[in-house]
Amino acid sequence: MSSPSLMRVLLVLVLLVCAVGVFNSRADRAEVTIRIAFLASSDDEDYVGAMAFKEHVEAAAGGRIAVQVFPSGQYCGNERECIEALQGGMLEMHQTTFGGVAALFGPAQVLDLPYTFANDAVAECVMDGPLLADMGKAILDEGLGLRLMAVGNTGGWRSFATTRQRVRSPADLRGLRIRTLPSALEQEMVRALGGSPTPLPWSEVYYALSAGLLDGTKNSVQDVVGMKLHEHVRFLLVDRHSYMGSMWWYSEKQWHALPDDLQPVVADGFHKLAVATREAAASRQAPALEAFRRAGGTVDEITPAQREQFRAATSGLRDWYARRYGREWLERMDTAVAACEQQTGGIG
Repeated sequence: MSSPSLMRVLLVLVLLVCAVGVFNSRADRAEVTIRIAFLASSDDEDYVGAMAFKEHVEAAAGGRIAVQVFPSGQYCGNERECIEALQGGMLEMHQTTFGGVAALFGPAQVLDLPYTFANDAVAECVMDGPLLADMGKAILDEGLGLRLMAVGNTGGWRSFATTRQRVRSPADLRGLRIRTLPSALEQEMVRALGGSPTPLPWSEVYYALSAGLLDGTKNSVQDVVGMKLHEHVRFLLVDRHSYMGSMWWYSEKQWHALPDDLQPVVADGFHKLAVATREAAASRQAPALEAFRRAGGTVDEITPAQREQFRAATSGLRDWYARRYGREWLERMDTAVAACEQQTGGIG
């Protein structure tokens, strides 16, 4: 290696060492260290939100708080590990999907009922309103050790992406193996449409599609393109059947360990986080659709008439939910959606 090249390499190493030293010294000086862990990668909206939280909280706290961000399962390798770390106070912050928290609090699946929200404005109005505040309190009252701080967005809206069968009506899904989350409601939705629900971890979806083990998935176009699923998925029905909410939690044990004057700073950070994730999701949709089309994919935007067909085919999910969890949260959801439709001008 030439002398100038060697000097450049040494300079880079010195800068890296200095950067690590600054990070560690900041954490050492801080009164509080907040560890944020999630399973999504650094390309995800969750990471955008975490960095917005970090930037705001570290600045607003004047050096009293250091925030460490661990994406891609670096801190905890699966949902259960992350939740247990949160409950035990070994982790301060984590996020789940609506379906992800259902294993702990089944009624939360009301948030995943398909074709409930007309648009972003209605969905975000509901997420920021009394329904989610009440649900957060109910989860605390269950003694689960999780404090719901905000609901952001992790990918936009779920839609149907398929490999061989173009989907334009519920009948087109008959017999198709569709990847879902482990959530019972998500699986029941696919059954209601005549498909075969196939719950799989997100990390296994690409291989399952490439090997012909799946015929499609329920994800946003941002996720499809981001994970390169469009190498196998050829058709996309943009029906936006479920808002991809990202529930952000703080360890209840660690919340009470926060100095009282820092709790509002952290709460404000969660607001910044939610806004950042929603803006990121919205800004990424159009480029993702264009990338999908450029790769040879076919995109169908659902029409009002088609939406009513899908809504009718899945309407039995309300009774399915009520048999398991009662009607209280259903009625609260209906009230919240109606109020937000009136407030925002959205129509369900």
